[in-house]
Amino acid sequence: MGKVGTEATLLNILGVTSAIARKTAISTMADFKGMINDGVASLICPVGTQFGLKFKRTSAATAIDMPFDIVHYDSDGAYLKSHYAGPEAIQFDAPEAIYYTGNGGLAAGTYHIDIGSAYGNGWDTSKSIQFTLANALEEDDQIYIECGTDNKNDPTNGRTLTVYAKGSTTAKETTTTSNGTGGTSLGTIGATSAQKPEGQLNAISRVVYGSGRWSQSAIRQYLNSAAAAGSWWTAQNGWDRPPAQHSTVYGFMAGMDQELLDVIDTVDVVTALNTVEGYQDTYETTQDKFFLPSLQEMYINPQLANTEGVDWDYYKQLASEAGLSGKFQQGQTYPILIGYDAASPTSPVYVRLRSAYRGYATIAWFVYSSGNVNNSNASNAYRGWAACKIKKKS
Repeated sequence: MGKVGTEATLLNILGVTSAIARKTAISTMADFKGMINDGVASLICPVGTQFGLKFKRTSAATAIDMPFDIVHYDSDGAYLKSHYAGPEAIQFDAPEAIYYTGNGGLAAGTYHIDIGSAYGNGWDTSKSIQFTLANALEEDDQIYIECGTDNKNDPTNGRTLTVYAKGSTTAKETTTTSNGTGGTSLGTIGATSAQKPEGQLNAISRVVYGSGRWSQSAIRQYLNSAAAAGSWWTAQNGWDRPPAQHSTVYGFMAGMDQELLDVIDTVDVVTALNTVEGYQDTYETTQDKFFLPSLQEMYINPQLANTEGVDWDYYKQLASEAGLSGKFQQGQTYPILIGYDAASPTSPVYVRLRSAYRGYATIAWFVYSSGNVNNSNASNAYRGWAACKIKKKS
């Protein structure tokens, strides 16, 4: 990693003790953490300073450059963010099961689920999803319908229906759906809204496009795991299904430079919840080592102000460089916000943020490869900027 330094005379002018002033270069991330503990890091390494770190996509891969930038200081330490978007495109969250058995089970037989809300061109309130189970379902089994992440697909029209144990990728049974009300009713999906789960039935939108909730997202598990492919994801709710990349991609921390892993801390990360699923709170807090930036932290006008962290100084500086008098705006295009693929640093890519699009259960924000600030369904696999914090020793 390259050295970063400043003049000791400047530090003396600023009132820093001569003993600390002599420590004017960084050769390891541990040195930088020491400067944070000494209270001089922001003087020696201002916001925008970049640390040359490495990343390996698998244990046998050749390491690629994964530099991290200092994006903000507060009284408690320094926030860093990967300069490039991570080299793996990960679903924010996979399409979820339509039904889970919970503490009970289901006997073999014919069942149907009524459709209570129209959704796209495929989910029709005049229809019901009928299917027959050849085998009894056990506790916490999931019923998953393959919708092809397309709300134009009619779930009653011969769609593949698979039974899984919770979170498993091994099918216990596979059948197809039809339109009908035969057998036993499992209730009405979308009885109140296509965006709201009710009882053991999921939200229609989450069945098709996954969930936009950061705390239960697949991409959060990926960023915070050092496990090998096939081992970094577990179901976070009764309907949760593994992302398509789980079986082939290592957890992010498995490939990240150990120098960085040795100095970062687990921190509270606050994320606003959507407004459509009936949560009692407007936000929730997770404890993460790595996390995606929020709208607020990226200095983008947020949907819920002063909740998801603070305005990072790095992005305030970028906004100023772009000639803005205030924040970046949703729906607008800013070339200065374009993210590039760590594995191909000249290639612009779509980059995920952690903020939910609050009017929907299934959508989270991201930045287009053009620099447009927008949102998309959780089931879409995009890369993400990895952020972390090095805290001052208490």
